[in-house]
Amino acid sequence: MLGAIISLLLIAAAAYAVTQIGGVITLLFIAAVLFLAYKRLSLFTFTATFTVLLVAYTVLGAQSAPAGVWKGFLWVLLAGLWLLNIRPLRKAIITRPFMKAYLKLLPSMSQTEREALEAGTVWWDGELFTGAPKWSKLLSARTPTLSAEEQAFLDGPCEELCRMLDDWNITHERGDLPPQGE
Repeated sequence: MLGAIISLLLIAAAAYAVTQIGGVITLLFIAAVLFLAYKRLSLFTFTATFTVLLVAYTVLGAQSAPAGVWKGFLWVLLAGLWLLNIRPLRKAIITRPFMKAYLKLLPSMSQTEREALEAGTVWWDGELFTGAPKWSKLLSARTPTLSAEEQAFLDGPCEELCRMLDDWNITHERGDLPPQGE
């Protein structure tokens, strides 16, 4: 109910505003903001568009004293917007302080996360996820080899364990490994 009342008041205010030339420019301004945001256009495009609209508002709008104060305020805001188009200035005024505050909010990286990040790369798996893997990269990679210690482990204890186990008995008869004594 409250939303409907607010909407009706906004529509009534818009209808009244349209009767004034400043109201038309205000509606153009709102339409421009929505259009430019929808198209994700650059800050420079926003600034140039608002400059044109403010010039039109200044020339065609009301000429009373309160309107002059309002127009002066809008021109000051527009000057600030033009200053934000200067990248080093924008970085110094907005980006660095924002990032400094944002980084304080982030939790610190745990030792496990740090080790995972430093563990290596995704190697050829990353190629698969590009959608167009370079097969020559996989084929040119050298075959990994086991160290002497690793090979001895496979040839000794692992081979002995495999000889001790009966796969048919484990998978079809018992459904489990036999007790350690058997």
